[in-house]
Amino acid sequence: MFKTVLVAVDGSGHAANAVRCAGDIAKTYDATLVMLAVDGHRPLEAPLADLAKSEDLSRSEVFERILASARILAEVPKGVTVEQRVGYGDPADEILDEAGRSGADLIVVGSRGLGEYAELLLGSVSRKVLHLAKVPVLVAQAQGPV
Repeated sequence: MFKTVLVAVDGSGHAANAVRCAGDIAKTYDATLVMLAVDGHRPLEAPLADLAKSEDLSRSEVFERILASARILAEVPKGVTVEQRVGYGDPADEILDEAGRSGADLIVVGSRGLGEYAELLLGSVSRKVLHLAKVPVLVAQAQGPV
């Protein structure tokens, strides 16, 4: 049913659960898992700013680290083909654009994300993706405290 599953990653607990769900779906359907982190060009919020400062990382290295960490922490099942991408710009627009570029037939997003915009994310990024996507969208709730 699904050949390519796109999951948005931002380092939050909600995104980690989204990766877990997306990884399980990719494994079940022998689909490719495309993990996308988006640099929205806003100032980095804690804990991302703390990570960049403590390890002297560039912005692009921070987003690459987010992808690598999400893959490990979410325990993407063995055998799943994973592609990692970093987008630049408005997160919702980048998710939608990447869905088109990668031929995703399912998008998985967390219900909220990191930073001062966290309380707005279902009202902004997740909601915008839900309304504008041309493929099914699964909104994964975080399990336990985030």
